[in-house]
Amino acid sequence: MGARRHGAEGPRLLSRTGNEISGCCIRAAVRDYARFGLFILDGADRIVPPGWLAEATGQRVATGRPQLGYGYQWWIHEDGSFSARGIFGQGIFIDPKRKLVVTVNANWPGGASDPAAHPQRDAFYRAVQAAVDAEAAAPKP
Repeated sequence: MGARRHGAEGPRLLSRTGNEISGCCIRAAVRDYARFGLFILDGADRIVPPGWLAEATGQRVATGRPQLGYGYQWWIHEDGSFSARGIFGQGIFIDPKRKLVVTVNANWPGGASDPAAHPQRDAFYRAVQAAVDAEAAAPKP
């Protein structure tokens, strides 16, 4: 693991050569992930170029799994939802159809190579979707 440097913008992770590491290692709380998810769900189109978000959250790369594709740093689910996945269990799940953002923070001991962890996290997201659907379908008093 690299050294840590503290600056005005907060702690950063440095490589062995002293350069800042990118592409990983975001040091954020679940609340920060949730804010980012809400921004993507309901505000990014005001900031990013027109059409960019739809392109980023559309399948760009096949993964060999029919129910899961890959966009620009987003895992794309067949129902139109998409997620960001950290290697130790962190996640942001966004379902535009349901106006739903779910964030999780974890510390998977096996990291991304844990064969049970990804399916369990996906099952959790599906259970939240089912609960949202059940609430929407429930008779109103």
